[in-house]
Amino acid sequence: MDMSFAKNAVTALVFSAMVPAVCAKSLIVGGDFSTSFSGEAEAEFDGASFSAKEDIDTSSLRVFAGYQTESNNRFKVSFESRSFDLSDSNEEEDATGLRLDADFVYGEDKIKPFWTIGLGFYNLSDPVVLEGSNLEGEDMSGVSFQIGGGIKAELSPQAEMSLSLDSQAISWEDVDLEGTSITMETTYSFISLNAGIQFLF
Repeated sequence: MDMSFAKNAVTALVFSAMVPAVCAKSLIVGGDFSTSFSGEAEAEFDGASFSAKEDIDTSSLRVFAGYQTESNNRFKVSFESRSFDLSDSNEEEDATGLRLDADFVYGEDKIKPFWTIGLGFYNLSDPVVLEGSNLEGEDMSGVSFQIGGGIKAELSPQAEMSLSLDSQAISWEDVDLEGTSITMETTYSFISLNAGIQFLF
């Protein structure tokens, strides 16, 4: 299997560098924690007209760095460690990801609403969906899209907390099952509650 995670990570870093430093008001660093309250894993088998679904729970820890602009928006690159609990399989998976996100913040009050949108590049270790196949034990790479909204609360001129609801979908690479004409397409989708803290410099 052609693993493209490293190449995707480099692409994300290069793309993030395109955010012009001249529009930056402050350097930002921070982290957040997320936990899901709704999630589903789906595997579709193209060529067999068959699909399988199961519920998933997921949580993550993320650290990020980026810029806050003069208009109070945020552009961030983050590294994420995420775990998935698959309910029917009764197994756990681990993934790492590199994300590029933009937060669009409204107002100058102590508590400000915002919405967020972004892309991510992930690597899933020892995926359950490959168990019993010729690819068992190999990793899978994936690309995500996420969108959400919430509030940011100013703690001091240099620190703020955030709380948001995010919807995210990760599309894992297609897998051709050896000895068949079947291609497996796997997607994880979930809604998460996120809490974080950010520091400005």
